[in-house]
Amino acid sequence: MEKKDDMRIISLLVRSKRRIEVLKSLEFEDKIPSKISKEIGDNSNHVSKYLKTLKDAKLVECLNEEDKRYRIYRITEKGSYYLNIVKQYE
Repeated sequence: MEKKDDMRIISLLVRSKRRIEVLKSLEFEDKIPSKISKEIGDNSNHVSKYLKTLKDAKLVECLNEEDKRYRIYRITEKGSYYLNIVKQYE
């Protein structure tokens, strides 16, 4: 990974503890947004926005993009890498 890319992604994560919580929620299990929402104590609309941001950064992926009602998300290898980095600063 490039240093510039590292800093951009780390900055994206540390600016929002909720994004980190979403990644942690997906760390060991693939989940739907409503389950993530319950786990982190935030509403589903917010979780969907966090997931979009994380997906755009390639930190999570949607396993069934064509399904509009029951999307399942998974943390990517890149997401795990950056989650481990930001955990060091907690």
